[in-house]
Amino acid sequence: MNIIDTHLHLPVLEQRDLLKAKSILEKELKKLNVMAGIIIPDNIPNSSIGDVEEVVELCSKDNNLFVMGTVDILSKDYVDRIKLLKEYAKNGTIKAIKIFPGHDPIYPIDAKLIPVYKICVKFDIPIVIHTGWNSGHPEVAKYNDPKYIVEIAKIYSNLNIVIAHYFWPEVEYCYDLTSDIPNIYYDTSGLGDDEVITETGLEKIKDVIIKTVHKKPYSFVFGTDYAMCDIEKHINLINCLNLTSQEKANIFSKNAISLFKIKVDE
Repeated sequence: MNIIDTHLHLPVLEQRDLLKAKSILEKELKKLNVMAGIIIPDNIPNSSIGDVEEVVELCSKDNNLFVMGTVDILSKDYVDRIKLLKEYAKNGTIKAIKIFPGHDPIYPIDAKLIPVYKICVKFDIPIVIHTGWNSGHPEVAKYNDPKYIVEIAKIYSNLNIVIAHYFWPEVEYCYDLTSDIPNIYYDTSGLGDDEVITETGLEKIKDVIIKTVHKKPYSFVFGTDYAMCDIEKHINLINCLNLTSQEKANIFSKNAISLFKIKVDE
């Protein structure tokens, strides 16, 4: 079955070497028969996993690795970063934009994010929103509560919004709040991770994925949050679900191809 991982990061190495990190990532994808992926850079410069410009350059000649734009709305060069994302989106260089409420002390309803949402609407690319706890820091979830995402989804009905990590561990709350909204999507990133399973409960995770797929078959895309999380554990999570082969195929690749508008070499 074809697999596209829509939520990847370059691995962190002892000495910063983005080419080597990319090579490690590619070997892992090949080993697990993952046909393509979307790499998410950091939203700060000189990061160990690369910033947007660096990862764009790194993947410029690849047919199966794509890039998601990121932005820090609290940075001094915020306006310039928005201009860069707009140019990348216009050229098809980035396939989505991700924001990090919870990692950053911002809320999705912050007015400074309006230009980001407008870029996504204009160029028909999704916005991906980090949600849920950070490892060891449950308090940060106040920034990315799905109630704020619902507000954005209703204001921008043409904006496709991907909830990353399904607001773990409160996955049932997230489902109840968002499952009736057609332009809200989800990725599976983190849901196969040991800590997430311990805090959330495996049966809750499986039940919410199945309910979501049955209600909105188009809305779930496969993602892992590699290198922080294990790709194979996420593949196994989807394979163990009581879903049809077609429903699993939708999660693993077909929904991603449609949502992110990507073409891959099979």
